[in-house]
Amino acid sequence: MSTFAADYVVVGGGLTGCTIASRLKQHDPATSVVVLEAGPNPESKHDVITPMGGFALQGTELDWQYSTTPQNGTHNRTHTLTAGKTLGGGSVLNYGGWSRGDAADYDAWSRITGFGLWDYESLSPYFKRSERFDPAVNAQPGALQRGLWAPVKITSVSASSPKRKYPLKEPILAAWRELGVERTTYGCTGRNEGVSEWLENWDNGRRQPAHEAYSLDGVRIMSNIPVSKVIFAETNDATSTQRPKAAGVLLQNGQKIQASREVLICAGALRSPTILMASGIGPRSLLNDRQIPLVQELPGVGANMIDHFALFQLFKLRPSNTGLALGHPDLDDPAMLLGLPTDFAVNEGLPRDLLEKALDKDGVTGTERDSLLEPGRCFLEFLVFYHPMHPAVPADGTHVSTSVMLTLPSSRGSVTLPKNPEDPPVINPGYFTTALDRLALIHGVRRMLQLMLGTKAMQSYVEAEVPPPSLPTLDPSSSDSEIENRIRAAGVAHFHSMGTCALGAVLDEEMRVRGVEGLRVCDASAVPSPVGGHPQGTLYGIGERAAEMIVGETA
Repeated sequence: MSTFAADYVVVGGGLTGCTIASRLKQHDPATSVVVLEAGPNPESKHDVITPMGGFALQGTELDWQYSTTPQNGTHNRTHTLTAGKTLGGGSVLNYGGWSRGDAADYDAWSRITGFGLWDYESLSPYFKRSERFDPAVNAQPGALQRGLWAPVKITSVSASSPKRKYPLKEPILAAWRELGVERTTYGCTGRNEGVSEWLENWDNGRRQPAHEAYSLDGVRIMSNIPVSKVIFAETNDATSTQRPKAAGVLLQNGQKIQASREVLICAGALRSPTILMASGIGPRSLLNDRQIPLVQELPGVGANMIDHFALFQLFKLRPSNTGLALGHPDLDDPAMLLGLPTDFAVNEGLPRDLLEKALDKDGVTGTERDSLLEPGRCFLEFLVFYHPMHPAVPADGTHVSTSVMLTLPSSRGSVTLPKNPEDPPVINPGYFTTALDRLALIHGVRRMLQLMLGTKAMQSYVEAEVPPPSLPTLDPSSSDSEIENRIRAAGVAHFHSMGTCALGAVLDEEMRVRGVEGLRVCDASAVPSPVGGHPQGTLYGIGERAAEMIVGETA
């Protein structure tokens, strides 16, 4: 491979990288764009299309499988974090859920940074640019907030096939109604609170990886090409006050790719900050310790790591009720596997007294406190899967599983450059370390136990919770300490890392790295505070917004 130059060098071929590369090439076909992906092109030997085939790719060569440091909040356990190491990135490995955060989540970005371009109203057009909603979904209220003609097709369970009817749908809906939660919301409208039909970006049971949804015709794709660092243009004037300008990247094999216009880092929240640090951009003390010449001091690089934290649970169905979960012959129609086996996403806030208690314990004051106390803020998402969703439990129709996810976690962590450049990043997510996260997730797990075991609607269907080995069973009468111990012993990430090169702290309003020229970070790293829901809808929107900003500078 010979060294060459391109107008734009995109580091990372995931959701935002593919979106940006595609849009830049479409805007001006004469523009040269190269995408450098550290992992392989997945199509040759892996099933990246079917739902269950895609899930099986976690842990393969297409997955970074990062390991965290031992986490104080989870009994000093280390956590394995799935992240796409392949063209298409996380869109090759994820579960396909499509949602946005609440409008207030994005408005918080604008409040924190002071950047007017990043509130919900400003971002809405860019969300729509990636979305092609099924007409049946857009017949629901809120259609004007959803896209119709964009690359990624979005559908709902009921719209995907008339044969895709899961028998627990109505009992679960009735159980939520018993708990006072009505089916009042519709997806992607800026308001998640309540019961909403699960939305997904499967197209007739086929995954839509980013590199297929967005045309990369004319874009040069280079797979299995890890990047070591950004290189900067040299100056002969030692007294020059001109800011350093990114001139390209250095590959791990020692070769260089030159960028005549910009270098765009889209390597994800766990990789982008370490590329910046290796390039001399980051905390001065760390760079000095690693003996890396300082290009630009930015203490925020690698800080502010955010991840959605969750507890998954397993429930055994009563033997007298069969045909309720995948694996049973009654549910063998191929339509049942056109997407994730679930019906609803349920989002809830917290009782105000519980929320105020948590904020008091954490010492949260001022505008941040006021923002979190706004009516309608959602802190939890609940999912019920008609499948055990665990490789150690056979899918024979006897078990279902659940997820309770913190959508507005207040715990923060960090990503740090290792001392040995060949080693993976040092990742310390700080899971479950604030009073807000503890009280919120305990409350959420109790709500799930009440739903599955404490409602009339579900009592004839579910027999009991099945705990992990050596842990006690939980039920609605379990104490807060028993639930907290389960979370510490078994809680896991939802693989939604974000925030490590945040807008405001590291990036300016147009995603340019502060203090240097010709360099942007355009991925989940840029998110300054948590966004609810599942991130891919937000990430495609970020990619669309970034592409327009880049094009606007050359217009």
